Formats: sequence, C-alpha cells, structure tokens
Amino acid sequence: MKRTAPLNALRAFEAAARTGSFTKAARELNVSAAAVSQQVKLLEEFWDETLFIRQGNRISLTDSGQMAYPELAGAITRLSDLSDRMQRTNTRRKRLVLSAPPSVAETWLARKLSKLGFDNLETPLGIRIEEDPVDFQADRIDMRVFYGHDLYGDYQVVSLFSDVLVAVASPQLAAQYSHGLIRVPDRCFIHTDWGPGFASSPDWNTALDGRRIIDRSAGQLVGHSSTALSFARNGLGVALVPQEMAATDLKTGNITKMDLSPITLPQDYLIAYPKRLKSHPDVQKIVGSLQNG
Repeated sequence: MKRTAPLNALRAFEAAARTGSFTKAARELNVSAAAVSQQVKLLEEFWDETLFIRQGNRISLTDSGQMAYPELAGAITRLSDLSDRMQRTNTRRKRLVLSAPPSVAETWLARKLSKLGFDNLETPLGIRIEEDPVDFQADRIDMRVFYGHDLYGDYQVVSLFSDVLVAVASPQLAAQYSHGLIRVPDRCFIHTDWGPGFASSPDWNTALDGRRIIDRSAGQLVGHSSTALSFARNGLGVALVPQEMAATDLKTGNITKMDLSPITLPQDYLIAYPKRLKSHPDVQKIVGSLQNG
C-alpha cells in the first residue's frame, strides 16, 4: 500500500507557499509558526525534497516546491468545494424546527402555514408545540413564535403581527343573549389563564370596564386561548380570545362576536431565530409568510 503524505503537513506547506510566510500560514491555520515549520520539515523528509529556501524570516519556493504547489493547491481547493457542497446538501436535508405556544400552533399558525404550503420549502419543516421559555440549542429549535416578552434578545427577533381581544360565542348562545354581555350569567363566562407572557392582558371585569363585576369562580377556567375558543364554539360560554386565533371560526360562522369593543393587546407576536439563519432561504420564506396578512 502506498503511503500518503500527512494531511497536516500538506496543509502547512500549501498555506506557507500561498502566503509566503510561516507566520502568516500559522495565523491562518491557528497554530504557531514553529508548528508550521515543523510540519513543512516533516513533508520535506517524507518526499525527500527541499521545498523552501529559508533566509531568516523569509522563505521562497525551490524548484521542487514550485512543482508541487499548484497541484496541491488545486487539490485543497477541490476538497474545500466538496466540503461546501456536502454542507449545503446537509443543510437542505436537515429538518427546520419551528416552535410555538399551543394556542398559536393550533389556530393562527396552522392557517398561515397552509397558505405557504410545504411544497414551497426546500427543507422539511417540523412543528414543536411548547410553552416559553425554550432552549434553542438544547432543544434543537430553529425558529420560535412567541408573544411580546424579551426572553430571546440574543436572537434575531422579527415582529409578525399585532392583535386585539374580542368576545365570541356560538351563534345560538349569542342569539340567546343578544341584549349584550351585561345580561350573560356569570356561569357562562369562560376565563383564560393567559400565563406569564400575557400578565398585562385584561380579564372579563376589566374588559367590561366596571359595567358589572363577574364572579370568576362561577365560570369556566381554561389554560389556553385555543381551549377557550373551542368551548365557545361548542356553546359552553362566552370567551375573550385573540381575533387572529378566531379568524377561521369567525369566517365560517362557527362563532360570532358579541357586543364588546376590541381590546388592543399591548405587545406584538414575534418570531426569533439564530442570527446565522438570517440568509437561510426557507427561514425567510416562513417569516415572510407569517408576516403577510
């Protein structure tokens, strides 16, 4: 079997020949100049050829060095090109992971992604449903949709949309209480535990602006807006939900708005992703699709 010259020695020779300096080659390879010199000497012994004329701190190629350098430089360039192609292929094959809170994933996100269509993406997309906070690195997350906090300040953060809260009920229940929310019994109000991200969001009493006081313990308490929406859709009460999450049900007539002025949410829905993905074409397609109305 033929012996192959050590790869580190070949890299050291190519860098030194290209830069004309052991010091510059060392800086490029992130090693010491002495290490580069030693690797070149190892290659000279392996080939039994002198590759450089050494004059103090200056070096120049010998005839043997001039003969070897072009082919070696071409080989290293081809290896680098191959590595780039393989990395791009791996990037295309890797599944992008988009993380979102439960209510966002089950309502608004599904609607938006259906318009984008997965066929328009080169990279497969995986959806993860989880509450904040998430760990991008440990959980292998590429993008995170969230509401208005600053947990992901080290990432690229883009605003997606602002929203309002609306009062909704099934058409049958809305007709039964067409005289307005003032007459709806306390037991028919659905209360949402918004979680820490929605700490400043209003409850029914603040939404009704003092027109009446609702006994929270008499109604139903749910943990997510999507659950409140489902309960309202099935005639179990009146819910206060983000309008974007209710858009499909409002359009199809599964629910209807009650007489209450929309309440503007104080913060936007956002998406965060590592800054290294700013130029990733599929990430930009997804972000652009989620931003569009």
